Amino acid sequence: MEKFKNGLKWFLKSFIWLFILGIGVDILSKNIIVNTMTLDQKIILIPNFLAIHYTVNNGAAFSMGVGNNVANMIIYIVIAGLASAGIIFYFVKNEKKMSKLLKAPLMLILAGALGNMIDRIFYAESYTGASYRGVVDFIDFFGIWNAIFNVADICIVVGAILMIVYIIVEEVKERKAKPKQKVVVEKQVSKTEKEMQIEKDTDK
Repeated sequence: MEKFKNGLKWFLKSFIWLFILGIGVDILSKNIIVNTMTLDQKIILIPNFLAIHYTVNNGAAFSMGVGNNVANMIIYIVIAGLASAGIIFYFVKNEKKMSKLLKAPLMLILAGALGNMIDRIFYAESYTGASYRGVVDFIDFFGIWNAIFNVADICIVVGAILMIVYIIVEEVKERKAKPKQKVVVEKQVSKTEKEMQIEKDTDK
């Protein structure tokens, strides 16, 4: 029982659950869309603002790409694969000493990268209904934005924002610590000068 509690505690603190949640919701939502809607079908949820719009994106995040289906797929898989491998390696090596503010964004970015990579590798044209392999997108804020995206994209964006917050927080902490270090050094110098002065007075 104690081992189970310790394992659960580590699991929660590691934020691996956030990765599982992110990639799980992404896969589930995409498969629901593919199996209940036809390609390019659009369901208005909020007029002039939000719709569920089933599309298959052969570009990178938010429809960005180089214009060639095969090239886009290869480039994304290589980049996402390398990024995911890097995150996993860094996480395994540094997990014990990492801040929660860093673990959470890393897990979100990993979930997003792998979530979209799964589409490109495993979702064949016959499954999605498209004439090419790509990523299933369906969240469409058509009233304010042209890009259609998915849960994986949200994970990546939120993860990136949290990463920026982490960097800012660490920078602020570091700057606050520097004056204290300066004071300590000045005190040490002052103490050394006093000791030297005492030695001089003693020699006299």
